[in-house]
Amino acid sequence: MRFLVISDLHIPTRNFQIHPKIVEIAKECDGIFALGDFVDLNTVLLLQSLNRNFHGVFGNMDEYDVKDYLPAQKVVKIGKFTIGLTHGSGSHIRIPERIVNWFDNDVNVILYGHSHVPDDRVYRGKRFINPGTAMETYGIMEINGDTLKFEVFKEE
Repeated sequence: MRFLVISDLHIPTRNFQIHPKIVEIAKECDGIFALGDFVDLNTVLLLQSLNRNFHGVFGNMDEYDVKDYLPAQKVVKIGKFTIGLTHGSGSHIRIPERIVNWFDNDVNVILYGHSHVPDDRVYRGKRFINPGTAMETYGIMEINGDTLKFEVFKEE
């Protein structure tokens, strides 16, 4: 299974629209993990219309209607992986250290945003993945049996 992982779109405050490459990939993937800071609800609804397997959480810059529509955190089970989704908060540094306890112990992968910096590391036995900001980068996560592969791509 192949998933688009995005965060920090900031539409319409910093971007005017979702990058066309992200729109194309969203339609082709098995699902989307979107990690907040959409800003407006129309952006969320557009992403949901592109792929029916949409999983999203709100971020600190999202308007109230987005925060009413999406949860702050979500857990998704795919095969042997239990994946926690959150945006993150506070300082843009050391986010994994702050959010590691936001999820139950059975969560073994945590997807987060907020820092605008791509990341893929293991901390306290959990894998932390950040696709960076969708103004510049996006991630592709592939799950095949017991393997989870993540790669960051720059928008062209």
